[in-house]
Amino acid sequence: QSVTVVAASQACDDKVCLAPAFDEVKIEFAVGEGTPRAEFASPITSIPDQPAGWVEPKDTETAAPSGEPVDETQAAIQQARQGGLWSYVLLAFLAGLAALITPCVFPMIPVTVSFFSKSTQEGKKVNYRDALLYCFGIISTFTLLGVIVTLAFGSTGVQDLATNGWVNLFVFALFVFLALNLFGLFELTLPSGLVNKANQGAMKGGIWGPLLMGLTFSLTTFTCTVPFVGTLLAAAAGGDLLYPTFGMMAFSSAFAIPFFLLALFPQYLAKMPKSGGWLSVVKAFMGFLELVAAVKFLSSADLAFNMGLITRGVFLALWATILFIAGLYMLGWMTFPHQSEAKVGFIRRGFGIATVAAAVFCLAGIQGRSLGLFESFAPPDPYPGTSTGATAHGGIKWLEDYEEAKTLAAETGKPIFVNFTGVNCSNCRWMERNMFTKENVLKKFDEFVMVELYTDRPMDKERQKLQKELTGVTLNPTYVLVTPQGEIKKIHQGLEQSEERFLAFLDQVK
Repeated sequence: QSVTVVAASQACDDKVCLAPAFDEVKIEFAVGEGTPRAEFASPITSIPDQPAGWVEPKDTETAAPSGEPVDETQAAIQQARQGGLWSYVLLAFLAGLAALITPCVFPMIPVTVSFFSKSTQEGKKVNYRDALLYCFGIISTFTLLGVIVTLAFGSTGVQDLATNGWVNLFVFALFVFLALNLFGLFELTLPSGLVNKANQGAMKGGIWGPLLMGLTFSLTTFTCTVPFVGTLLAAAAGGDLLYPTFGMMAFSSAFAIPFFLLALFPQYLAKMPKSGGWLSVVKAFMGFLELVAAVKFLSSADLAFNMGLITRGVFLALWATILFIAGLYMLGWMTFPHQSEAKVGFIRRGFGIATVAAAVFCLAGIQGRSLGLFESFAPPDPYPGTSTGATAHGGIKWLEDYEEAKTLAAETGKPIFVNFTGVNCSNCRWMERNMFTKENVLKKFDEFVMVELYTDRPMDKERQKLQKELTGVTLNPTYVLVTPQGEIKKIHQGLEQSEERFLAFLDQVK
């Protein structure tokens, strides 16, 4: 007779573990007559004798694959958990406040103001409900979507959803739709039946709009949130639900507080005296900003489908065109036919000049000038997939294969710098254009074998797997220092705005 056995194995050293391997082994045997042997008559309930040198495994549910956290985020989370739930929730809340200064959040600022601008009407009471619903949408979808998708599809599930081309096309279409509404080309009205119920007091307006915007907010920021979120979702993928759920709730609550105030801002503007023509101008200008944000998500869809249509130059040209038209509008050189007359005063003229200057700034970016913070939103340069073998951008020669980098490191004795990045990662773009280009950082990079690995496209599953094996997370950006012998020395997750701290991180490979 025969039986097929699935043998599970995993190879580890003191710093890293390879992915588990599962092999089917077919065993042939003959069944004979006789009394069962005593040693096999009862199940094994204790650990069998192990060879010399075996060490009993420790609890590593919050640690990196090596068993000990090798980056500051995992160490801080592990320490907070040891302090109890409230210590953990406080850390999550503070991490949410810190995440507000990352580039991923900035596109949602004009989008939030412009969305709530469309419902402002002079003399109406400030609508706190919609602002609260917006925040509830952020908190609930950030928490539930993050945890549920992670449980269903693993630690990369949320990233795969947020970078999905069709999802980004939907967000692009939504922002264009809202922009046209702010331009006054059409009005969003409720069906007559719902209006009658509203007049009867049964309902006071739709709740789905703010909730949908909360969902949109979550999707747009999941692509490159701070390391805290990536570590929590990795823990949730491993079966730990209590702490990741509370952590995501606390993190997103801190995330939502400023956007509650931004949602109220246009409604307070509408209550100011003489809020007639100038308020229409504000709405239209916000519409232009929504178109600027829409280009970002169209670019994300283009990257997801790997079409190569919206390169950095095309992206900046689209931005320059929209901003130039917006500047002409603010200067009063063009108008929308249906809008009431509004005086072109000192403030409006100043905004117009600044917007035209921003358009010129984008044109300078096409010629190679760094755009600083705004580099975060442009696609990678060169466009991923347009080169073969080693690539050079930002003054750095990058390899595109980790095994090739290991071979070169062994030959040269240089350590490896692994840049796990994403085509849709705004924080990655900021690091590549603002940190990696600094003179001292470039000098330090000369001491490394540099390898760059994109992990957020459908074709990048093997690289995602490698990132999870090496770091325990799938967050972008993640930087890994590896010795020439293949030992993982240190991991850094997320954005780093301090040159001194980043250089200190690079020095830790010694």
